Amino acid sequence: MRQDLAHELGIEVSLRTVQRAVAPLRRELRAEALATVRYETAPGQQLQIDFGSTSVLVDGQPQRVHLFVATLGYSRRCYVAVFLHERQSAWLQGLKGALRHFGGVTHELLVDAHDARTREVRFNDCFHAFCRYWGVTPRAKF
Repeated sequence: MRQDLAHELGIEVSLRTVQRAVAPLRRELRAEALATVRYETAPGQQLQIDFGSTSVLVDGQPQRVHLFVATLGYSRRCYVAVFLHERQSAWLQGLKGALRHFGGVTHELLVDAHDARTREVRFNDCFHAFCRYWGVTPRAKF
């Protein structure tokens, strides 16, 4: 870094100056590495699903869209579908699309289905029926 600064910009700095300048970046990288621990599963074990949302321009007007994201736990392959809401019909349609896209069913579906305050897991009857039909076990992520 010091050599690059001297060669390209004609700036002479001490090693300590460079260390102080990059210290915040190094701290950020260390924190990021700790925060992103990858959860490994066996092939065919788990499909992780969730929704996210963003705003896109449609005919020049902002429109809120909801992204259904399904990620295979082992390979990290993804399936994404766009909906105008996050109601149960979108969850089930997104799940069906993901299972068809991947050409099979995993042993588990990992979903965000708990009360953040009480940590109580809550799956409704329709979701349980869906899981029984497809032969998959629902699991809640915490």
